[in-house]
Formats: sequence, structure tokens, C-alpha cells
Amino acid sequence: METESIAVEVRPRAGFEAVDLGFRFARAIFWPLFPAHAIVVAAFAFALYAGLGTRLWLAALLVWWLKPLYDRVALAVLAEALFGRVPTLLETLASVPRLITTTGLLQSLTWLRFSPLRSFTAPVLQLEGLRGIERSRRVSVLVGRDSSAALGLFFACSTFELVIFAAGLQLAATLRPEGEMAEFWAGVLGGAGPQLTWIEAVLYTLAIAAIEPLYVAGGFALYVNRRVWLEGWDVDLAFRRLEQRALARGIRARLARGASLGVLAIALLLPGLAHAQCEVPGPAGAGPCIDAVLADPEFSTVEKVELWLPKESAPQSSEPGLLGRFVLWLGSVGATLLRVGAWLALALVVAALAIVILRALRARERAPEAVAPDESQVRFGLDLRPEALPPDVIAAALARFSAGDAPGALSLLYRGALVHLVRGLGLRVPASATEGECERIARAALDSGLASDFALLTRAWVFCAYAHEAPAPEAFAELCQRWRPHLGASP
Repeated sequence: METESIAVEVRPRAGFEAVDLGFRFARAIFWPLFPAHAIVVAAFAFALYAGLGTRLWLAALLVWWLKPLYDRVALAVLAEALFGRVPTLLETLASVPRLITTTGLLQSLTWLRFSPLRSFTAPVLQLEGLRGIERSRRVSVLVGRDSSAALGLFFACSTFELVIFAAGLQLAATLRPEGEMAEFWAGVLGGAGPQLTWIEAVLYTLAIAAIEPLYVAGGFALYVNRRVWLEGWDVDLAFRRLEQRALARGIRARLARGASLGVLAIALLLPGLAHAQCEVPGPAGAGPCIDAVLADPEFSTVEKVELWLPKESAPQSSEPGLLGRFVLWLGSVGATLLRVGAWLALALVVAALAIVILRALRARERAPEAVAPDESQVRFGLDLRPEALPPDVIAAALARFSAGDAPGALSLLYRGALVHLVRGLGLRVPASATEGECERIARAALDSGLASDFALLTRAWVFCAYAHEAPAPEAFAELCQRWRPHLGASP
């Protein structure tokens, strides 16, 4: 994982501080995140409401149930944006079919649907691709620290969804004719009619589109923060920065010697500049200066403020006159036009989504397919394909070490050992495993001799890769001698 390209500051955080970071990150990528999520929610909601028009309560229930499906779109955008590549809206919409058909969605919509920690644990299923027992073990490690923050995030986002829903109903009640607000709320609480049920369904869809991306972003930030605690991403970045500073230190030293001459020259010129004086007008000449300042547009701007105040209600006649009937007719026509326009806008959104997806799929079929690297054959940046190794790993590693490339020699030897354990002995190592986790898996599954050899090689690789401490030639020769029988090298 390329931690140096992460778009946020990497450091261990408390649970709710990580949630706040997720909210701020979601606001920073608002346009790639929220419109893509809202389009997917609106498309599914429109299809369900149109197909189950006589049973809107069932359609609204299905819109709520499919939240994990919408979350996959938001999580895909957040995961790519975290490493510096923010996807466009077209790219996100084109990836929707792949996100829907990816394995693991059925689990998210069945027995994992009622988990209040689903935004925290969703990356394990979608990004790491773990299933079954491996997923359960991974989740048990992750939620051991920040589960209370994940529960707080769940209850806070659920509350704000209800707040937006209730605020929309109050707005609809306020726009009713005078004296009908109580009747409107009685219909909401007692048994809504068809029109009121449609309003409730649309409002709840809008609440999901507004709050659910924040819920996913908060849970994803908790997941990233937990991995920082477990895997030491901040330590890895600190080592990388130290290496870069060491390279830049020599350049700065040379520049400092040249800059000191410039500073000396400026210091010699400052006394001469200090004698230069500006004419300061006396009290008698300050009037024109003040008038010139007040004539500036910043001081002559006139701001008009318009206030809406309630007026006294005038006594109304029992029946409206001709003008009143005309105004009521205009209001009903306007309401009808707004309702038709809203449905037309939803239909246009769905049609545009279908057109964009079809165009993207056709463009992908026409373009040459790039061979994507198999993530299952890569661990912490090391290529574990057998064909990527030389025929004689031991001889190649010794040659690199003799040439002064200790990291390259240890990398080659460590890769050869992993290929032997994974390909030759069938050791199951998850794609998200670190060096320490690989060592623990080897100790549990292999015999003591081979596990001890792998532990020695792992420690030598970690010290060389992260602490830049190369082993002594005798120690490296002993490692090669230990692994010579396993890697099939010639004596």
C-alpha cells in the first residue's frame, strides 16, 4: 500500500476525531461523492416508487433496505480519493454495475444489514475482499478499539435523517393554506392519504442522499485510523521523510552558503533605505486625504436590506371574490406544474444515468483492455509471481549483496521465501497481511525449523527495509545457507 500518496495527515487519532476527519474529507470531495451517490439512490427509488405505486410503504422500505448497495458507490469514491486520485462522476457511474455485481453484496443485504457497525466493517468486505472466517477474524481485530465511536456515528446519522425528514414535513405543512397545518399533521400521524405518502417517500429519499455519504465517510475514516494504529502507517511515512530529508540536507547546506552573501548585501543596504522619509501631511492637510479615502468604493457602498414581517390578517368574507378564485386557480395550476416537473426531472435523471452507463460500457469494450495486476500476488509492494523470480534465487541474492544492494538482495530472498510458502506449501496469507502477520501465520502452520528460518529472514528484511540497517555479510550468508534447501538452489 502506497502510504506516501495518502491525501490526509496520517497519525493515530481518537475514534470521534477520526469520524470528524471523515466528515471533512467528504466535504472536500463533495462534487465527486454526493452527486454520484444521489443519482444511484434516485434511480433505484424512482424505479421502486414507479413499480410499486399502489404500495408506497413497501417501496420506501426497500429503499431503506438497499442502503448497503448505495454505500458501495460512496465507499469506492472515498477509497480512490484517499490515495490522491479523485474519480470523475462519469467514472463512478460507469463502475456501478461492477460494484453491484461484486461478491459480498448478498451478505451486506442479509445478515449484515442490521449491524450498526456496517460502515466501519464494510471496507473489509468490499476493499480487502475477505469472506467467511477470514472476514470475521479481521473484523474482530478492527472493532476492538473504535466500536463505541462507530455506534455513536450510527445513532447520530440516523437521528439527522429523521431530522431532515421531519423538517421537510414541517416545510410542506407551512406551505399549506392557512388553518390546514393541524389537519396536515393529523394526516401524517393518523394515516396519510396518497398525496401525503408520496411526499413522505420523496423526503425520506432526499434524507438518505444527504446523510448516507457522511455515514460512509465516517466509518471509512474509522477503518483507516484503525489500520494506522495496527500497521504503523505513520512510522513508515516518518522513515520515508527522514530519507528524503537526508537527501535534501546536502542541497540546503550549499544553498545556505550562497544565501548568506545575499543577506549580508541586504543588511548593508537597509541603513541607507531607513533615511528615506515620506511626506506626512500635517493636521491642516489631512482633509483632502480623508476625503480621498472615503471616496473609495469600499466606504461608499450602499446596502439595501429587505425584511419580511407578518402583517395583520384582514377579515375575509365567507366566499372569495372573482380575484380570489383566480388566485386559487393559478395556485392549483402552479402546484400541478411543479409536480409534473418534479417527476419529469426524476425521469430525465434516470435516462441520463442509463445513457452515461451505456456509453461508458461501449467505450470500455472498444478500448484495449489493460492487464490489471493481480492483487492476490502482491504483498506490501512485493511481486510474488513465480515467473518474476530468477531461476536461482540464492545466487542472484548473493550477487546483489556483493554489489552493495543489501535491500534488493533481502527483497529477492524474502520474495522467494514467500513464493515457496504460498505456492509450494499452500500457506494461506491474506492480501492485507503485514510482515508480522505473515510471521505469525507461518509459526502456526509450519514446522518449528522452517518457521524459525522464516522469522529470522522476516526480521532481517524489516530492519533493512524500514530502519535501513543492512545485515552483516556473515549473517546474510547464513540466511542464504538456511534457505538453500527450500528454494532449490544449486550448492
